[in-house]
Parts: sequence; C-alpha cells; structure tokens
Amino acid sequence: MLLCNFNVNNLFVRYKFGKTFPGDQSGKSAVAGAASTNTGYLPLYQPGAFEIFNAEQRELAALAITQGGDVSPDVVCVQEVESLIALREFNDSFLDGAYSYAVVLDSRDLRQIDVGILSKYPIESITTHVDDLSSDPTTGPYTFSRDCLEVRVRVRKTTSVTLFINHFKSKLAMGKTEEARAREKEKADRKRKLQADTVVKLLKERFPGPEFKSGYFAVLGDLNDTPLAPQLSGLCVKAGLIDALAALEPAERWTHYWKAKNSVSQLDHVLLSPALAGKLKKNGIHIERRGIGFRSESKKVDGGYLPRQVRVEVMEDDPNPEHIDFQFERFAEVSSGNVASDHCAVFLEFKL
Repeated sequence: MLLCNFNVNNLFVRYKFGKTFPGDQSGKSAVAGAASTNTGYLPLYQPGAFEIFNAEQRELAALAITQGGDVSPDVVCVQEVESLIALREFNDSFLDGAYSYAVVLDSRDLRQIDVGILSKYPIESITTHVDDLSSDPTTGPYTFSRDCLEVRVRVRKTTSVTLFINHFKSKLAMGKTEEARAREKEKADRKRKLQADTVVKLLKERFPGPEFKSGYFAVLGDLNDTPLAPQLSGLCVKAGLIDALAALEPAERWTHYWKAKNSVSQLDHVLLSPALAGKLKKNGIHIERRGIGFRSESKKVDGGYLPRQVRVEVMEDDPNPEHIDFQFERFAEVSSGNVASDHCAVFLEFKL
C-alpha cells in the first residue's frame, strides 16, 4: 500500500448554477436570469457543471501527488478541500479518474476547507467527529472545526487499515492590538492541544487494550505544529504511536514552507500504530518537495533558486535553527506565485 498525505491548499470549484433545482422536470422552481447572475441552484455532479479554481495550481498538485507522474498512490489523504464535488472533479480532471472511492464531509470551518480521502481500495466504514462537543468551551463549542475523519479501507480480503485524517487549528492569531493577538494565539494553542488529546482518546476507544498494538491504524494530516510542540505532546510523544518521519534526518523532516519568514518546519504528520509501523518498508518514506515555491523576490539563477538557504525550525521561534540549501529542483511550472501548495506531499509504502 502506497499512502500519501497532502494539504492541497484551498481546493475549490466554481459552480455553473442551474435555473431550476436538479430533477425539477416541471420547471416551477426556475429563477429568472440564473444563468447570467450566478443565482439559482447548485447543479448535479456531471461533466461541465463545475470548474476547478486555479487549474494551474491543481496541475502542480497532481504532479506532487504522483511524484511527477511516476507513481499513483493507493490512498491519498487530503486537507483543505471544499467539498466532495471538488475532490471528485480534481480526481477526474487532474488524476485521470484513478480513484474509485472518495470521501469529504462538510465541516464547521468558515473557509470550507475540509479533510477527505481518495482511495483505490474499497471503503468499509466512515466515522465523523464534526459534531463532537468541546470539553473546553473557551475554545469554541466543538472540538474539531474541520473534523477528525475516521476512514477504514480494505487493503486485502482480511486486512483493513483505519486512517484518522486531521487538520488541526492553525496558529493564525488575528487582532488589532498585540494583546488581542496574544489572546487569540493562546486560545488557538489550547484548541490544538484539545484536538490532539481528543484524538488519543478516540484511538484508545477504537483500539482498546492489546488491539492498540495489534491494529493497523494511523493518525495523519496537517497538525499545524511541530512534533516538539507541547500542544501535541500527548499525541506525538506519549500516545505510543510511531512518528514515521522521525526515521529521517532532522533537516529532512520538514513539510511546510513559510514564505514570509523564509523558514521550513514539520507541520504534517504521519503517526503509525505499532503494528502498522512494523509493515513500513525499508526506505519507504518520501517527501515530494518539487511543488514548493519561493519568495517573490526570488528568481532562477543558473538553474538554482533564490533564496539559497532557508531556516529549519524544529519548534516555534527556534533560537538556533539549522540552515539548509533551498536550491533544489522544482517542477518546471513552479514560480513564486504558482505552486502545488505551501505543504509537501508525504508518502509511505507498506507491505500488507
């Protein structure tokens, strides 16, 4: 099984609204001027009804998912997808319809950036936690604004893998004053810790006792913090899971580029159950970085890219960051403004 996790960065579609709601044969629901004023009804999922927003970026995202067109992962877990329609359109238009199974459930996120999955394997069950109430009301009424989506896929006749797909609360702190921003940051940190700790509880409930060690499952997604962050310690350090990316050298674990700060860090995680970690192939981890962009003042120089180096931050405001070369190969279409995502696609290959 080749598993991919990727924050695809705002995968949206544009709608071609219909004058009547789908299936209205009488036409009584017609809206005057619907075709020209963008008012009316959402169409059925059918060819020509939807258009992917920013197709150039989606072409690069497809290259990242397929490692430049060389592979076709069996399962792709994604973050920042508007809807099931958007994911299916992306699959059909940019991945040659490679995936027979797709899941996205609407979340409570105001930006409509949901988590989802594309799979070649049959999906046995789906469990959503989008309505789980928060045990800390100061962080909001619900634990997961974007869900912790449980999906069990059947890899073989007698072998299934359960994936817990997440996109935790970001560090973005809005506010007119420094004090207001500090309060928002503290609230976001509490929210992220709550989400991490809740995922651990869900794992223990789903795989109690000895099943925790024998079951095949993984927690993966954009957790919006580094493995050393105290907000994630309950999940990343204390839960008994195996951090797959920890097998790489520290400077090779980064998955996200923060253009404004010219720094990289690991925000994307794949945490494996002990049994599933035992099935990870030797050298079975790959991070696809050719879709990552660079700062707007950068340009190609003798086949390289400026800036020449970036800082690797293993924790927030790392006081002693390592500097690494940033002049690695990109896909030909990548520029400062056209990128696959600000995240990297992460791949793991298992022998199941």
